[in-house]
Amino acid sequence: MRFDDRTLARLATAVENRDPQALATLAALPPGHARIVGITGPPGAGKSTLVDAVTGALRREGKTVAILAVDPTSRITGGAILGDRIRMQQHHADGGVFIRSIATRGATGGLARATADLARLMDAAGKDYVLVETVGVGQDELEIASLADVTVVVLVPGMGDDVQAIKAGIMEIAGVFAINKSDQPGADRLERELRAEWQTPVLRTVATEGQGIDALVELIGTATVRERLHGGAADTAPLRSRLRIDHLGIAVESIDAALPLYQCLGLVPTHRETVAQEKVRVAMLPAGESRIELIEPSAPDSPVGKFLAKRGPGLHHVALRVPDLEAAAARLHAAGAKLLNEPRPGAGGHLYLFVHPASTGGVLLELIQEKLI
Repeated sequence: MRFDDRTLARLATAVENRDPQALATLAALPPGHARIVGITGPPGAGKSTLVDAVTGALRREGKTVAILAVDPTSRITGGAILGDRIRMQQHHADGGVFIRSIATRGATGGLARATADLARLMDAAGKDYVLVETVGVGQDELEIASLADVTVVVLVPGMGDDVQAIKAGIMEIAGVFAINKSDQPGADRLERELRAEWQTPVLRTVATEGQGIDALVELIGTATVRERLHGGAADTAPLRSRLRIDHLGIAVESIDAALPLYQCLGLVPTHRETVAQEKVRVAMLPAGESRIELIEPSAPDSPVGKFLAKRGPGLHHVALRVPDLEAAAARLHAAGAKLLNEPRPGAGGHLYLFVHPASTGGVLLELIQEKLI
């Protein structure tokens, strides 16, 4: 479906503002053929300049392009701090390029909440390519991998040990490494380190001079396609890749009696709390990126007390952290899952809900709203 730029801009604004009518319109639009390309990397890597150069190369091939530039949010206006007015000025008069700055509005992970919907809109509007440029805060830029067909991680010479420091984050989502500003000292070393550690293709670019851009465009046009925004499992792909195990809940008769064993492993509680509505006392023990939650009943008639009386100490529940608890609850309800409560505050102030074991294969499942910073 084709839209003129003014209509597309109005619809994009409504989608970003989560207008129900706009979201319904979006849901009814048939999918297009756009290739979604993520551009991410640490601050100062020249991502915007690279996006500008890639856009120019695509336009020379006759391709239409939508640029979604995710920017930090202004605390004063609530809008994007950088804004599309100062980005990629040479393309503003080009009818084949649609540029949209998106304020993060507190969303973490480098993407604004509505980015996936806006990418879907640009796809439905008939764009050939959708370039999504993330905020650029470094290791947290992981959500783009769930949205993009291919993700370009932009690095620059002189990073040295920083490559090792961030490899557990954005390095792992790269479909292509672009060494930008490769005319600067250190490019050879960076390329050697990347090729030694990763199987991912590595290209050198100097975006300000257009060097390496054609090769990059060719590569992002042929790299392996990830699951798409439409059809099959694609609708759940962004959510799935953003799920994280928050903690494992272990029911115990006494937290104080159970703690010494965990402390022998170096697991020390960082938070203890009584949750009155669940009639439990909890102790949180960080374990890597997740936690172990020891749960002790504070009253015999508590759900955990009944669990202990029936099954004895052991695994009580698995908790998953989700980006949008309300949306997850609605999806589960529509699928016929039995939810034990509405989202409500729990230990640590997180919103949570429980899913009955009958709906999960026998294990109590807790869903926790990911906290926004």
